[in-house]
Amino acid sequence: MKVYIEGYGCVLNQADTDIIKNSLIKEGFTIVDNLEEADIVIINTCIVRLETENRMIYRIKKFKNMNKFVVVAGCLPKALKEKINNLPYILPKEAFKAGEILKNYLKNENIEHNDENLNKELYKKLYLLEPKLITPLPIAEGCLGKCSFCIVRLARGSLKSYPREILVERVKYILNKGAKCLFITAQDTACYGFDRGDNLANLLNDLSSIDKEFIMRVGMMHPKSLMNVVDEVIESYKSEKVGKFLHLPLQSGDNEILKLMNRGYTVDEFIELVKEFRKKIKDLCFVTDIIVGFPTETDEQFNNTLEVLKKIKPDYIHAAKYTVRKKTPAAKMKQVDSKIKKERSRILDKLRRELSYKQNKKYIGKTLKCLIVDKNKAYLDNFKVVKVDCEDIGEFKKVKITNAKTFGLLGKII
Repeated sequence: MKVYIEGYGCVLNQADTDIIKNSLIKEGFTIVDNLEEADIVIINTCIVRLETENRMIYRIKKFKNMNKFVVVAGCLPKALKEKINNLPYILPKEAFKAGEILKNYLKNENIEHNDENLNKELYKKLYLLEPKLITPLPIAEGCLGKCSFCIVRLARGSLKSYPREILVERVKYILNKGAKCLFITAQDTACYGFDRGDNLANLLNDLSSIDKEFIMRVGMMHPKSLMNVVDEVIESYKSEKVGKFLHLPLQSGDNEILKLMNRGYTVDEFIELVKEFRKKIKDLCFVTDIIVGFPTETDEQFNNTLEVLKKIKPDYIHAAKYTVRKKTPAAKMKQVDSKIKKERSRILDKLRRELSYKQNKKYIGKTLKCLIVDKNKAYLDNFKVVKVDCEDIGEFKKVKITNAKTFGLLGKII
């Protein structure tokens, strides 16, 4: 049967979409790119924000109206099962069993969904990763956080780290198949291994010792988790195979709001983490996230966030207006008016553009290593994007930065 797969969300979800596809192929299904041709549609959902959830519901309705057999995968059926209206589903932890599950659905057999029983088998996901030039590498499922605004933890569950030796084995295979760039991903990469008496630094060190030319981008780290291993992680970042990229979400520059968010750190502790990285890692690309209009946020508290951002000067800011997520503690708090959130978003957007441009201008004249990832597009070794006149995709080059834009760089291969 022909299956059309549509995936949304973070890098972790993108990896699951590939894993679902390869599981289906393994079980004899044919994957098609044209929706019209498909007998079956699988949508791998994301629900991190209300707008995203609404889009997922819209897409599901569209597929149903086309008389397709629809299967819902990803975070939606786990966290908000009532939203899928009894459609067949695949939980995040079941991605590697998608082919088997779909076969059983088509036979009208009862499916027992118990993702806790899968914890010991989760590493099997890694064997269905598709080696590409840029390959996502999930290193764990779930997290240790209890952020009051987050619905994803309801979908992904508590931390289950994949065994380090299996990750190293799979990376060797992926690199031998032509990968040159790994996107290390998890809900929180910094807490990797805490459930196994291990840590992220050990994993990065083992991966860096592999005798291949490649580069890794470490995904989002929760500041609270990073505080436990910051010295070891910074040391591991000194390897030329670890990209000088730090994604560390601040979320708010006000301590009272951070407390309501249940983030587990203070503004000063966050600033110290950034300082430590910048002091010891040259040309660090520091990316952060901000939630605008979190419940009860006052003008003064929002201004505190702006002042902190001016102080720490991120290279890039992911900014999002807070949206209510059912079943989370923040949904019960006093909400900020939507007009206020919209105005604060406008102010923050202006600041983030100014900061990004100022940070990018510092690179003009520098010569750095880069990886050509697409026609005329390259990643620096800190994962800033550079536009270059080069089509040697998959090759590492030296590039001189000639100009800067708000969200990118221009360069010349030398």
